[in-house]
Amino acid sequence: MKTSDEQFKTRKKAWNWLQEQGYKVSIGKFYQDCKSGFPAVASDGAVSCYQVLTYGVALNKQVLANPEMLSSHEFDRRKAEADAEIAEIKAARMKREDDRLWLHAEDAWSVVAALTGKLRDSIRHQIYAAQRDVVQTAGGDQDRSQEVFEFVDVLIDKAFNEVAGGNIDVVFDAGDFVS
Repeated sequence: MKTSDEQFKTRKKAWNWLQEQGYKVSIGKFYQDCKSGFPAVASDGAVSCYQVLTYGVALNKQVLANPEMLSSHEFDRRKAEADAEIAEIKAARMKREDDRLWLHAEDAWSVVAALTGKLRDSIRHQIYAAQRDVVQTAGGDQDRSQEVFEFVDVLIDKAFNEVAGGNIDVVFDAGDFVS
């Protein structure tokens, strides 16, 4: 930045510097303010760099304090940014709402593992509890092995139905087996 005793040679150069620094002021408004006395224009047309900087800072404070002083383009840009931010927040909230309705992969695999373990335990329990019935059904005769298979198949159906309980809406029937 220029020192307090440095000057811009013309109002146009001072206005260009304000634009380069990001201050939003039209050339007409800047010239009108110069004509009103601030920033002051010397008799040779030069403008104090310090006054131009002070003018820019004051202008920026006015715009921040009074949003209605924003140009319509700047107002629309800020409004669009705010609307986009609100839309992002709403989208994130909706995504969270949708996500809570879904079962995540880790949870699904955990459920599958628990059900598989329960199924294994249930099959073992059913076969253990009915081991005498299996032997009696077969009658110790190897020619009747199909009857043993069908009886064990019914036990397996019972085991799957026990595991399904109230969690899965399915009923296993005899005859579902395809050989």
